Amino acid sequence: MIDTDSIIEVKNLQLSLANNIAIDGINHVFQLNKNIGIVGETGSGKSSLLRLIAGLEQADEGTVFFNNERVLGANEKLIPGHPKIAYLSQHYELKNNYRIEEILSYCNLIEDEKAFSIYKICEIDHLYKRWSDELSGGEKQRVALASLLTQKPKVLLLDEPFSNLDNIHKRKLLNLLRNIQSATGVSLITVSHDVQDILSWSDEIIILHNGKIIQSGTPDTLYHQPTNEYCAALLGTYQLLDTNHPLFFYITKMKTLDNEKSLLIRPGYFTFTERQNKSILGTIKHIEFFGNYYLIEVLIGNMSIMISSSSLSKAIGEEVLLTLSMDDFWFL
Repeated sequence: MIDTDSIIEVKNLQLSLANNIAIDGINHVFQLNKNIGIVGETGSGKSSLLRLIAGLEQADEGTVFFNNERVLGANEKLIPGHPKIAYLSQHYELKNNYRIEEILSYCNLIEDEKAFSIYKICEIDHLYKRWSDELSGGEKQRVALASLLTQKPKVLLLDEPFSNLDNIHKRKLLNLLRNIQSATGVSLITVSHDVQDILSWSDEIIILHNGKIIQSGTPDTLYHQPTNEYCAALLGTYQLLDTNHPLFFYITKMKTLDNEKSLLIRPGYFTFTERQNKSILGTIKHIEFFGNYYLIEVLIGNMSIMISSSSLSKAIGEEVLLTLSMDDFWFL
């Protein structure tokens, strides 16, 4: 049974923008005791869905419920939005010609002591006397985030929060969001075009394509058991091996396979070995270094596979023995 005091439910949501379908009949229950990530290619409807949930857009059809009560659309309120659902735009707009202390003061709905603790968590307590146009992008984002949190939301919707950040600041923002959750208990729903930004901390990932939900589930399930090739591609490097690939015949010696479908393989499914027994012989064709791992192209027969390894003692042109460490095979 779903706890109706901790959900957002959308029913048959439809939205067209500029004569194009942005959201196409979405039905989903968002359980707010989870970190939820929404991913998809550009134009898939991610931001539109988030704005509909926040009450900042008016659906052509369908309904959004928050804790079993309908969320009014943008055309139904003088000031659009829901008081318990905060929305952080990817542009995190701040009012011009205002000091930060003024912006924060106008937004604050909680006791000063609690507000100051949020400012400290967001690392903006040293910015009070600065003008809004003097801040860096990261500082503006944290000020906008703090101003939303002091309005006592139950849910925080983040629209592409990592899009303008380098890796160092992405990691800093992830740590910040964890600290915010620990201090406030706010639930997070985050939109990203890059699933790698949210893969490590999402409890549930929802994949959108052409305004529809294509697949949803845990990151582990979506990574290893994607519904289709679009979902497989969003979650990382992959290959589909048909019955003509030499590796397909190698695997059939160990397991009965479905010859009518293609076998999904990801680079991390392979390991190097020194044992001849049940190993695969290949030749290294190409090596790419990505800091904490290598992506290696290995030629097996006359076809290639991609494997990843945290270390590498072989060179291009050398023969290697591989084992396939994945127990459960997945077909598309």
